[in-house]
Amino acid sequence: MPNLILVADDNPDNILLLKRVLRRTGLELEILEANSGRDTIRLAIDRLPELILLDMKMPDMDGYQTAAALRGDETTENIPIVAVTAQAMLGDREKAIEAGCSEYVTKPIDAALLTETVKRYLAKK
Repeated sequence: MPNLILVADDNPDNILLLKRVLRRTGLELEILEANSGRDTIRLAIDRLPELILLDMKMPDMDGYQTAAALRGDETTENIPIVAVTAQAMLGDREKAIEAGCSEYVTKPIDAALLTETVKRYLAKK
């Protein structure tokens, strides 16, 4: 049975890139897509992915609000969330972790780092 991963980003090019990297991991994956915070929460509750890759700048709800909402719902509170963001200023990593993210990966994406991170979290399930 494939591992279910939710990729949340409002930029279609970023989703395409993340999916391309994920497909090269060698893992059997089913990849869901969301382009807003609300879509991310809805899909996470409905499908219960094993991992969420979450952009921190999205419309309607940013990634910080989305992560906090996912952590506040008993259905999704234990799903690992990896912040995938271009926000790489001092304190941004800590802000993402405080909001509920399990891990923090910056853009532009380092494919090897993302692959290692995904494999590490999926191995824990």
